[in-house]
Amino acid sequence: MPIGNQQNNNFLRLTLDVWQDKVFHNEKEYPAGYFAAAILNTPMDEIGEMLRAGDVILGRLLEVSIADKKKLGAMLPLLKEQVQTLAELLLKYPPFCFHDKEQERHLIEVMFSPETLNDLARQGSATRNFFLRYLKSIVRIPPAIYHFYAAGRFFELDYLRRLKKHDETFFAIAAHDCFTSELFWEEMHSLQAQEMEPFTITPELNSSYVFARHPKDEKKMVFVNRYFFEHFISFYIFDLMNGLHHGHAPSQCRGCGKYFLTTNGHMPKYCDGIAPQDPRLTCRQYGAKMRQKEQNKQHPVYRLHTTRTGTIRKHYERGKIPYELRQEAIYVADMYRERALMDKDYAASGYERDMELEHIYAEAQKRLK
Repeated sequence: MPIGNQQNNNFLRLTLDVWQDKVFHNEKEYPAGYFAAAILNTPMDEIGEMLRAGDVILGRLLEVSIADKKKLGAMLPLLKEQVQTLAELLLKYPPFCFHDKEQERHLIEVMFSPETLNDLARQGSATRNFFLRYLKSIVRIPPAIYHFYAAGRFFELDYLRRLKKHDETFFAIAAHDCFTSELFWEEMHSLQAQEMEPFTITPELNSSYVFARHPKDEKKMVFVNRYFFEHFISFYIFDLMNGLHHGHAPSQCRGCGKYFLTTNGHMPKYCDGIAPQDPRLTCRQYGAKMRQKEQNKQHPVYRLHTTRTGTIRKHYERGKIPYELRQEAIYVADMYRERALMDKDYAASGYERDMELEHIYAEAQKRLK
C-alpha cells in the first residue's frame, strides 16, 4: 500500500504518516512543516468567522445534550445550518481542504436527517454519542487554528527571521528561546478561548508503525511512523517541530506577504508565487529585479547615467531641446552606459568624458543628420 493510505481523516481526528523529511496525508506527499507554514496564510477575518461559528455551536451543546426528542427535532435545522457554515469555512484550509469534501458534507446531511432523529434522541445510543462527539470536536478546530496562527507568526517574525543560518541547530535554539520567553506566553495567554486547544510545545499524539511501499521503488517496503491527533493544535505543532528538525521552516514572503516553507539552508526573502506588483513575474523574480535596481542606483556607471539622462529630460521639459534630440541623446547615453559595463578600461578612462552633456548632444546631433 502507498504511504498515507487508509488514514480516515475527518473533523474528528487527523492522521499523518512521517517518513524521512516527508509527511503523507491521504496518500499525498508534502515536505515536513508544510501544514504548519500553510495554515499561517488563513485570513484573520475568516478565522474570526470560524471562531464565531464555533462559539454559536458550543453555546448550544448543553441544550442539545439534554433536549428531548421534540425539542431536539426543533433545534436540528438551525444547528445543521450552523455546522454546515463552519464546515465550509474549514474545508478551505489545510489539511481539511485535502479531505473528501463530499464525504464530510454527506456525513452532516445524514447526522441531521429526520430519519436519524429517533437514534439521536435515545440516551446512550451509538448515533447520539457520535453526534455529540462530532459537535464537540468540530468546535475545537477554530481555536486550534487561531492559537497556532498567533504562535507561528510570532515565532517567524521575532525569531526565525533574525537567524543567520537555516539549519536544525539554529532552529532548535530559536524554538527554545521563543517558547521559553515570557513575552511569547504573555501573548498566548492574551488570546481568547485559551482553555480550548491552547498552544503547547508538548503536543499530544499517539503513534504506531505501518508498512508501506517505498515512494520511489515499488519493489521495496518501508517502515513508516503513523501519528494520530485528536487535538488539532497538536497536529500543527508537531508538523512545525518535525519540519524544524529536518531544516524546514515557515518564512513570510517580503513580496506578497504570504508564508511559504523553506526546505534548505538558504534564507530566501521571496516565494515562487505570482508577484502582486507584476503578474508576469514570481515574487522571487520581482525581488531579484528590485534588488538589482537598487544595486544599480549605487553603481558609479548607473549613477552617472541617471544624472545625465535626468538632466536631458529636464532640458526637454523646459523647452531647451526638441523631442527628437531628447530621444537620441538618451539613446547615446544608454550606449555609453552599456559599453562602460562591459569594458572596465573604458569605464575608468573614457566613460566620464563621453557622458559630458556637450558631448552627448554633439553625438546625438550627428546621428540626427
